[in-house]
Amino acid sequence: MNGYIRKIVSVVLTLLFCVAVIVGVGVIMSVRNVNVEYIYYSSRGDGEYQAAKSNLDALKGENLMLLGDDDIASCVGGEIVAVESYQKVYPCTLNIVLKERLEQYARANSSGGYDVYDSFGNYMGVRGENINPADSSPNVLLTVDDQVFPAAVSVCGYFKNYFGTVRNIVERVEASYDNITQTSTMTLRLYSGLDIVLVDYEELAEQKISAVHDVYEGLSESQRLRGSIHAVSSGDSQSGVYAAYNALI
Repeated sequence: MNGYIRKIVSVVLTLLFCVAVIVGVGVIMSVRNVNVEYIYYSSRGDGEYQAAKSNLDALKGENLMLLGDDDIASCVGGEIVAVESYQKVYPCTLNIVLKERLEQYARANSSGGYDVYDSFGNYMGVRGENINPADSSPNVLLTVDDQVFPAAVSVCGYFKNYFGTVRNIVERVEASYDNITQTSTMTLRLYSGLDIVLVDYEELAEQKISAVHDVYEGLSESQRLRGSIHAVSSGDSQSGVYAAYNALI
């Protein structure tokens, strides 16, 4: 009988110890410090930033281990300000980087205006004209349908990686499909007058942009004002990607 009581006492004490450990860990891992960095280019997002910072400060006391992407995003969720990154520094610190979202793309809508999107293709709102309020210059005009839209954003992203910018160079992006040859093409029309044409843009798009950049770097100033650079691929490897300049006659 005494042995049975000792076992019960042992189990109870073990449970109490476990509860104490859990509570202790919860206290130790509770958020005490919320450090917020804001990367901005204008004052447009100041109000959203202040609201987001207040919401993020309210995370103090939450268990750091249990916080996830949705918890952080729900504290921001603005039209202009978005979460760039966050880092958990154990045991009690949360470092968050917020960034002003910049318009980069525009698409004409049925109301006569333009739907605008950020650099990731996320919707930002509607404007009456294709003018970016950050610098009063146009956004890249995407004249593509919903199905092609993600690919156009990706291609523009690759273009920016190799050329350093996209909105200052590319005026518009168009896509077409030839039923006879069953070939899809995407054309980036540059402000300079040069066209960049990716044939079968769904395949090896980044490699094709890389090949285009190599050709572009070798062009003279006058060549960059006219003609086109076509990029094609044969096979499914980078070694089969080829780009060439075609001058207008």
